[in-house]
Amino acid sequence: MRILQLCHKPPRPSKDGGCRAMDAVTRGLLADGHSVKLLSIATKKHPWSADDVEDDYISETGIQTVHLDTSVNSVDAFVNLLTGDSYNISRFHAPEFEQVLVQILQRQVFDLVIFESLFMTPYLPTVRQYCDGPVVLRAHNVEHRIWELMAADTEALSRRMYLQHLAERLKSYEVNALRDFDAIVAISAKDRENFLELGCTCPIFILPFGLEKSELPKVSKKKVDHVFYIGAMDWNPNVQGLSWFLDEVWPKVLRELPESNLRLAGRKFEDHLDLHQTNTTVLGEVENAWEVLNNSGIMIIPLHSGSGMRIKAIEAMSAGRPVVSTSLGMEGINGQHGTHFFIADDANSFAQCIIDLYKNEHIAQEMGEAARAFVEAEFSNNALIQSLIQSIRHIFNL
Repeated sequence: MRILQLCHKPPRPSKDGGCRAMDAVTRGLLADGHSVKLLSIATKKHPWSADDVEDDYISETGIQTVHLDTSVNSVDAFVNLLTGDSYNISRFHAPEFEQVLVQILQRQVFDLVIFESLFMTPYLPTVRQYCDGPVVLRAHNVEHRIWELMAADTEALSRRMYLQHLAERLKSYEVNALRDFDAIVAISAKDRENFLELGCTCPIFILPFGLEKSELPKVSKKKVDHVFYIGAMDWNPNVQGLSWFLDEVWPKVLRELPESNLRLAGRKFEDHLDLHQTNTTVLGEVENAWEVLNNSGIMIIPLHSGSGMRIKAIEAMSAGRPVVSTSLGMEGINGQHGTHFFIADDANSFAQCIIDLYKNEHIAQEMGEAARAFVEAEFSNNALIQSLIQSIRHIFNL
């Protein structure tokens, strides 16, 4: 099939989980023999440079990007309060992107168009005008749910009210957008349930993040000697979750294990957190996340707001690392607590899971091995993409 993939940020270089999820779709489609054309928004946060990616990728995808300023503007945000639009979405809508999209649609015929995330949906009317093929929304999250949970976890009244307002606007937009697509591709079964509850009547497929066996690193056999976290601090759910861990959990771990060390990897740590913590090392933004993942640490995912699926959880498990997470952090990963990972939703339990893994080398080793085997069995990217395309072909007679 000839497939157009519309992205709200360049999949490569893969700077975060969203990029890696989009890139997994591209790689799977190409491996399955399809023709892929990629058009993406580029931003200050997610810039595009051809020098940063392989020549083969550029030629295989024919990638084109349009730079937009999607940064939050206080004046625009205030004006938006007086309108019925969702400010979260309107920042991604620009005539210069639409112009390039029209040019592509006039030159090429596509059998299928994939919208990567709700942020690309303002361009749906344009695609409908120029393309007769089915259009599907690849939903990385239930977007409004993220903002609802952030609002509930915010103490300052004025900020909580504003987040609630954004969540309400976004929910209204999301509900309407779901009606306009021919199919939805959710990233987890939980998100599928949420879309059904919102009244979605079109087919909903499930496509989790996948990896190929050839991508998986060699599993480290070293004894657990540190705790690590990977996540960008320019995403509010990460800031909230890690703040909770540093304030409520880490002191409890240090009381029991004063020699333990916490390593923090990701961008913008210096801008968002007070990091004068005992036994804490800030690695900052790392060029290759596998260097952090494929080591001798325990991964933590202290997430309290969000939706979708944590890509870093799958990657850590594939590297054979034991993972301690909140329930929300492992959403979409149907492994077993105590076998493939530990689930803990309060500070005492979270700290105790870390302590148990530190003190019991065999538990950490067995959990890492079970996690790796689970990912190999359940998250083969090529198999997941092939299954999705077969379902789409069947539904739409392609």
